[in-house]
Amino acid sequence: MAKLLVIDQQNGAKVPFLRGMLTRSLQDAGLDFVAAYQLSTDIRDDLDDTDEITTEELRNRISEALKEDYSGAVLRRYRKEDIFRENLQVVYRDGHSVPFSRNLHAQSMASCSLPRTKCTAVTRQIHGKLIRSKQRQITTAELTAVTYRTIRNELNQEYADYYLIWNDFIDNDQPLLVLLGGVPGSGKSTVATELATALGIVRTQSTDMLREVMRTLIPPRVAPHLHTSSFNANKVADSSDIYAIKDAENLLYGFQQQSELVEVACQAVLQRALNERVSMILEGVHIRPTLLPHLPESDAVIVPFALCVLDKDSLISHIKRRRATTQQRRAARYLEKIDDIWQLQSALLSAADGADIQILNNLNSEKTVSEIIKTITLTIAATYPKPRIRALRARHR
Repeated sequence: MAKLLVIDQQNGAKVPFLRGMLTRSLQDAGLDFVAAYQLSTDIRDDLDDTDEITTEELRNRISEALKEDYSGAVLRRYRKEDIFRENLQVVYRDGHSVPFSRNLHAQSMASCSLPRTKCTAVTRQIHGKLIRSKQRQITTAELTAVTYRTIRNELNQEYADYYLIWNDFIDNDQPLLVLLGGVPGSGKSTVATELATALGIVRTQSTDMLREVMRTLIPPRVAPHLHTSSFNANKVADSSDIYAIKDAENLLYGFQQQSELVEVACQAVLQRALNERVSMILEGVHIRPTLLPHLPESDAVIVPFALCVLDKDSLISHIKRRRATTQQRRAARYLEKIDDIWQLQSALLSAADGADIQILNNLNSEKTVSEIIKTITLTIAATYPKPRIRALRARHR
């Protein structure tokens, strides 16, 4: 595919066509991410044989595409024909301001367990009211109050309280640590990425990456369990070890030895997040209940989950869906070891169940992310006494 250059008609400057930038513009116009990304991809594919295009020509193509499938309101927002939308600014405490983003506003409500359709509807209602009043700017405090009242009136007090609690939690810079465990194919990475986007968490880490770093520091002769996959760690177990007598015990013993080493690195990155008071998502097969007691006392909210796919055929399908070349090679290796992975999953779920860690059957990542956000919201809300919630309500009446 040739590089497509976009020519600015005002100054003649040429810049590459950036699908991500177009996707964001379409989201601001009211499309959800999936629809915006697909339309951006379609536009790029249609211009496959084109080397250069002017900004006006590109905007016209996009406008024609929007006319076919979306309402006139979406098209007007994209072309910014509503001058007040362009001028509506959100003013932060430090005085700096940014244009009102419907996508970000709706996302802020999704963070506190509101259904996506409800978030979009509330944002549309608030945005429309501000535009009709020809308001040019609004402070974050005012926007929070307006959003709270709209949620309370249109939905219910419970969701409105969750919204206030989440905003207060964010304002207080209290760390949130989310731990996602699960075997290969359970969808940990996908869920972690979607969850980070929904909650605005910028720091994520996988235990596989931590293990890779440790491999460069510790040679195989010192820690042989570290230098193999999680479900192959039994191959390096000492045959004279009493735990290695049976195949099942051998598999779990090898994984346990590997996990105990990786947990050291997990504790280090979580400790750093606590020290820096930043939220973080840590995902990987090595996340077990044994990690939790080693974390220091803090005011952080720590919420662990165990992801799984309880149907073996579905787990195989999840693994097969890996597309990149490297992932395809890894998928082939996983499929060869599917019985071991299945056995490992059973052991991990048993441990999670014994530690009262929530287990989620991840057949649909969007639904799983929604369940995780709901649990996080309830966990945070449980730390807020009723007088504090009443004070938040009074502040935003």
